[in-house]
Amino acid sequence: MSKNAPAKTADFLLDVHTEPLPARFVAPALEQLKANAASLLAGRVAHGEISTYGTLRHLVLFIAGVAAKGEDKTERFKGPKEAAWKTPDGAFTPAAEGFARKYGVSAADLKPEGGVLYAEVFSKGEPAAALLRGFVPELLKSLQFPKFMTWEETGFKFGRPIRAITALHGDKVIGVELAGVKSGRAVYGHPTYSNKPLTLKDPAKHRKLLRDNLVIAGPADRHAYLIKQLEAAAKSAGGFADLDEDLIAETVDMTEHPSAVVVHLKDKHLLLPADLLKLVMKKQLKFFPVLDAKGGLLPAFIGVRDGRSEGNILVAEGYHRVLEARFNDAAFFYDRDCKVTLAGRLPSLERVTYQKQLGSMKDKAERVLKIAQHLLTENLSTDGEIVLSAVEYAYADLVTEVVKEFPELQGTMGAIYASQMPGSMKFAGAIKEFYFPVSAKASLPTTPGAALASLAGKLDSLAGCFAAGLIPTGSADPYALRRQALGAVRILIEVEGLAVDLEAALSFALEQQPEGTTRDEKVRAQLADFVWGRATSYFEERGFAVDEIRAVRAGALRDLPAALRRLEAVKNARRDPSFEALAAAFKRASNILKQSKGLEREVAGDRARLVDKAELALYDAVQDAEAQVAARVKDGDYAGALGGLVSIKPHLDGFFEHVMVMVDDEPLKLQRLALLARLVNAFKRVADLSEIQTPAA
Repeated sequence: MSKNAPAKTADFLLDVHTEPLPARFVAPALEQLKANAASLLAGRVAHGEISTYGTLRHLVLFIAGVAAKGEDKTERFKGPKEAAWKTPDGAFTPAAEGFARKYGVSAADLKPEGGVLYAEVFSKGEPAAALLRGFVPELLKSLQFPKFMTWEETGFKFGRPIRAITALHGDKVIGVELAGVKSGRAVYGHPTYSNKPLTLKDPAKHRKLLRDNLVIAGPADRHAYLIKQLEAAAKSAGGFADLDEDLIAETVDMTEHPSAVVVHLKDKHLLLPADLLKLVMKKQLKFFPVLDAKGGLLPAFIGVRDGRSEGNILVAEGYHRVLEARFNDAAFFYDRDCKVTLAGRLPSLERVTYQKQLGSMKDKAERVLKIAQHLLTENLSTDGEIVLSAVEYAYADLVTEVVKEFPELQGTMGAIYASQMPGSMKFAGAIKEFYFPVSAKASLPTTPGAALASLAGKLDSLAGCFAAGLIPTGSADPYALRRQALGAVRILIEVEGLAVDLEAALSFALEQQPEGTTRDEKVRAQLADFVWGRATSYFEERGFAVDEIRAVRAGALRDLPAALRRLEAVKNARRDPSFEALAAAFKRASNILKQSKGLEREVAGDRARLVDKAELALYDAVQDAEAQVAARVKDGDYAGALGGLVSIKPHLDGFFEHVMVMVDDEPLKLQRLALLARLVNAFKRVADLSEIQTPAA
C-alpha cells in the first residue's frame, strides 16, 4: 500500500457470475484478472494485496484495503521547444498559449527543461466508488479468451454469457452495468443446490457464503478436497486412485463441489491392454482408474460429479453404461487390429501423407532410419538392432484402428502390437517410448537405444519442417516443433550414455529432406538457432542467467552435456568476488581484438619479441594455463579449467596497467594482439566471458 494512502480503507470484491466456462478457460482468466487489475490500478488508488479465485461459473477478484479516495497526482506533458515560449518582447507566443490552454494551465506556469516546455497538471484523486465504477468494465473488457461469445444487443464479448455481477467496496455496492447486467450484492451458489440469489454484505465473507451453498471457490481448496475424495473412494474399492495431474487440474476447473463416485467394472473389460483402458477412462470420459499396489488396473474406476453426494447409485449406473459402450468400441477396434501384424501394416504407410512437400509416412520412416544410422556411428556401444527395429516399426501403428480412434496412443499401441511378433520384445519398449517426451516435463526414453530412436524422429520432423518453410511464428506451431526441439535437448542432456553432435546431426537430417525443399546454409542456421532457443529455455528453467547461457553458446550444440557442465562452472566461478572484474578485463581484451580485425592471426606468438615485464608475465601465465585447460577440458573438468584461468587475473591486470597494445611498432603490436588472442581462446574453451554482464558494462 502507498505510504500516502488515506487511513480509511475497505476491501473490494468483484464476482463475475457466468454460464459454465470450459475448464481450460478458468485458470488463464484468473491470472489475467489479477495481472490486469494491478496494471489498471497502478498509481490510481492505494490498496493492499490483490488476489483471485474462482470456478467455471465464478471469476472473482479480491483487493484488500482499497482506499476511500484515489491518489492525488501531478502529470507532466511535453510541449513545444523552449524557444517558442516567449517573443523577444516577453509576450507569450500563440504556441505556448495554445499548449497551456490544452492542459488547463497558464502559459506563465509552463516549465522549461532541456530546451523543451512542460505543463504540470495536478489532479485530486476521485472517490473510490467513482474510480471503481470505471475500473470494472475496463477490467472485464481486457480479459482474453481462446474463444469469445456475444449474446446480447450491446455486442459485449466474453468467454461465456455473464449472468450476474457482484461488486462491493466494503458494504457499498459499486454500481456498474455491462452486457445488460446491473451489478449488486447478489451471489449465486451451486445451481443444483439453490438457484435463489444470496445477499453479500461483507466482501471478506464471500468465500464462506459460497462454500455454505456448495461452491468451493478457491482452486487450491477445491484441489485438496478432490484429492481427499479420490483417495477415500479408491480405498473403498480396495486400491489407489490414479492421480493423473492433468486430469486433476482439469477436474478442479470443471467442478465447483467435486464428489467422487466409485463404479465397478466387469472382469472381461480388463482383458484389453491397460494403456488402452486408461486412455478411454482418463482422456475421453474424465474418469480416474483404480490401481493395485503395483500399479495394475483393478476392476473399478472413479467418476467425479459436481454437487452433492446423493443418488450416487443412479449416477454410477450412468457412468458404467457410458464407459462400457466406449470399452466395447475399443475392444472392436483392438480385435480388428490383431488380425494384421505390425509388419503387415508397413506398406500402408505409403498411402498416408505426412506433409505435401515431405512425402508420405513411408518416406519419413526411411529418412528417420538414415538419421538413426548416422547417430549410431557416434554411439557404437548402443544396441543398433533396438534402434533400427524401433524406427522401422515406429509409425506402423498410425494405420491401426485403435490409433485412428485414439491418436494419443500412437507408440503405445505400436509396442503392444509389436510384442505380438516373434523376437520383438527386445525393441517393443523403444517403440512405446518413440514419441517421448510428450510434453515439456514428461518422462524421457529410459534406454540409450530408445533415446536414439526418439531423437532420430524428432530431428527429421525439425529438419523437414524447416526445409519446407513450416517454421513456427508467434504462438502458431502446428507441428509441435518447439516441443520436439526441447525433447531433443532433454534427451541429450538427461539420458546417460549418449554422444551426439547435435549441430552435425541437424545438418545431416536437413540433407535427407526431399528435392524441392530448401536445404541451404540459411535454413541450416535458422534450424540450429531454433533448437538453441529451446536449449536456452531449458537452461533458464534450471536457474542459469541469460548472460551465462550466452557465454557458452559457441559449440554448445556439439556437446550439450558439456555445455551444461560449462554453465555450472561459470555459475560457480561467478561466486568468486574477483570474477566480475575478470569478466570486465576479458571483455576489454575481446574488444581490442575486435578492433584489430584479425591481424593477430598473421603471426605466431614469440616470447622473445615481447619487451615489457608485465606482458612477459602474462605470456608465461597463459602458457601454463593453456596446458592446464587442455587437460581439464579433455577430462570434462570445466570448473577446474575455469579456476585455473581465473588465476591469470593479476597478470592480466598488470598487462593492462603497464602495456599499450595498439602501438606504432607493428611487429610488437601484433605480438601483443596474438598474446591476447591466446588468452581469449583459452577462456572460450569454457566460456566467452565478454558475454557476462558486469557493473562496469
